[in-house]
Amino acid sequence: MVKKFTYRLEPLLNLRAFRTDQAKEELAKILRLRFRKEQIIAEKAEYKQNLISTKYTSGKVSDIQARIAHKSFVEKEIEKHTQDKNQLLEIEKLRQNKYIEAKKDEMILEKLKEKKFEEYKEEIQKEESNFIDEVAIMGFIRKEK
Repeated sequence: MVKKFTYRLEPLLNLRAFRTDQAKEELAKILRLRFRKEQIIAEKAEYKQNLISTKYTSGKVSDIQARIAHKSFVEKEIEKHTQDKNQLLEIEKLRQNKYIEAKKDEMILEKLKEKKFEEYKEEIQKEESNFIDEVAIMGFIRKEK
């Protein structure tokens, strides 16, 4: 009697949902990497600040040169990590755009599915109404005879 609702584009919708999930996971992965880089940069900056704030207890030139060289090394590491973070930010923007596009594609099919489901409900409602009208007419005809 009542036919079941089937959406012809359901496999495509499932594929789009899968792609959206993949894009979301890729974005989350790059976000984790960027947050880790930011954490490393903060740790290195704090370490550098500690190096600067410590007082020189030794008057040896070699110790002072070693500290200056070490501070310079830490600064270069911070700079390298900052460059890595900036690259990750660019990748993050690309992945974010990819996720947004995938989500849009999925939402288009989702809206189309909702529209088709509404049409299906209206069709079922009409069929039920016609069936009820037929039953009422048949009952009326029986009473007349």
